[in-house]
Amino acid sequence: MHTLHNTPPGKTAKHAHSHACDPAALAALDTSQTMQPPQVRAVSLRRERWRRREVSGKFLRPLAKTNETPFLKQVRPAQCSWTLGQSVGIMHDGSRPAGYTGIERCSSIWACPHCSAVIRAGRAAEIQQAVEAHQQQGGELLFFTGTLRHHQGDDLETTLDAVLEAWRKMTGNRPWKERKQRHAISGYIRSIEVTHGTNGWHPHAHVLLLLDEKMSADELADFRNWIFNQWSNSVEKSGGKRPNEQGLDLQQVDKKGKVLAKYISKIQDEKKWTAGAELARADVKNGRGNSITPFQLLDEETDIDANKRGALWREYYLATKGRRAITWSRGLKQRYEIGEQTDEDILDETESTTLVWRTSAKTYRTARMRGAVTLAIALELAENEAWAELEKLLPSDWRPDERKKRSAGQPPGRKHL
Repeated sequence: MHTLHNTPPGKTAKHAHSHACDPAALAALDTSQTMQPPQVRAVSLRRERWRRREVSGKFLRPLAKTNETPFLKQVRPAQCSWTLGQSVGIMHDGSRPAGYTGIERCSSIWACPHCSAVIRAGRAAEIQQAVEAHQQQGGELLFFTGTLRHHQGDDLETTLDAVLEAWRKMTGNRPWKERKQRHAISGYIRSIEVTHGTNGWHPHAHVLLLLDEKMSADELADFRNWIFNQWSNSVEKSGGKRPNEQGLDLQQVDKKGKVLAKYISKIQDEKKWTAGAELARADVKNGRGNSITPFQLLDEETDIDANKRGALWREYYLATKGRRAITWSRGLKQRYEIGEQTDEDILDETESTTLVWRTSAKTYRTARMRGAVTLAIALELAENEAWAELEKLLPSDWRPDERKKRSAGQPPGRKHL
């Protein structure tokens, strides 16, 4: 949950989690390429995420369950951005985007357009740190994409199970262990992505393989043929449909830590798109050709009627719930001094720490009913210190003397919420 804070100006909020990593362990993270989309798209992306989260909540309502109260209990992503208490605040310290405090936070990397963006940005930065460190040590990086054949009517849970089981079978047999030793494969980072198209759900695995020795062109060609065959055999053994070579890919990561996308079109700046972003940033991608990403199911522009989109979104939520989106092989994070962080830790670290606005929960809910984009616009006004406009959009419940300070151009005071 996203709780109210009262941090003095100039101070940094301390972590509330005892399991949080040492901040020094993450000091080397370069987030310039992955933490924020290009500035030209920042406003539109924020509004898009708020709008999509609102649509997601509506689509997920049929999954609500009864409990001992007269009210239905909604699934967590459907409650994201709901109020927690009597007040809601806007936090902004100038170094990070403005955000709300006093509202629910679902922390879903799969099914929340808002939380997913923050979490995946943090994960991309971690991956890119490992990529750059490995290359600095003279290592090789290969980017493998594995999938299976799929048809309309194949349910997502079954095909996802097959993809994950195929990876487990392939990496657990003797031929894989022999190849690991031959090519000095010291670890991997795996992510799972999903798209949907005319042939139904299309889950696929992206895997970054870290090799301690360089591969020759002949070795790379041989390894490509070998891993394609091993993956295809493992898919069949896992109950999936054997893929053709068009569904598989193996690339070398270039010296700048970049890799070409497969199946997905990225909407970030091409020059800033790294292997870390390609592996983790499913939140800022669009489908290619006649396929779409799950978040595009939340867009009216998608050529699928609302009832069908809602049914597909619920299937996606249920099939991905509880699964790990990104997995590191054992010992790899320690090797590159990357601290262990939960998704909640990442969300906490991206929060601003200074309270600049406060309103009642009722006022916030009224604004939300006008459309969630209204609340995104309120954050933009706070970042621009447009207090008069913000007062019209999201009236404050501060005392009269605080209002006078604002009218005189002074920053709002900080009160306990």
